[in-house]
Amino acid sequence: MSTVSPPVNADEVFAVNKNVRWVGLVTEEGEVLLNQMRPGVRSYSPLEVDEKLLQLGPLTLLGVEERYSEYLKGVQEIVVFYGVTFSVYAKLDSQVIAISIEEGDEDALPDVRAWLRKKRSELAKTSQQ
Repeated sequence: MSTVSPPVNADEVFAVNKNVRWVGLVTEEGEVLLNQMRPGVRSYSPLEVDEKLLQLGPLTLLGVEERYSEYLKGVQEIVVFYGVTFSVYAKLDSQVIAISIEEGDEDALPDVRAWLRKKRSELAKTSQQ
């Protein structure tokens, strides 16, 4: 069992927008803290595949982009479009969050991005206290 305390839970992320279908959270070391589909939503991939993606994919993407980010004021989020969904990857405190939205429901993206900005601000204030 992990000793890391996740800064969010699945219900909080699912409440951001009804079109959020999946959420994952991983430490910078690749330890999966959260890997959950929205209740009642069928996954396109097995949960084990999602877990393997979480352990490497978002960390690699963010790591590569952060090398270039000094010229562009840092990486906020990375959005990846797949054939049937798109995913948002972002740093959240000392973890990396992955949020999946059904393709065609892009109206959820502004809600997810606004929530990420708010959550990062809340976490920054908490860590300063």
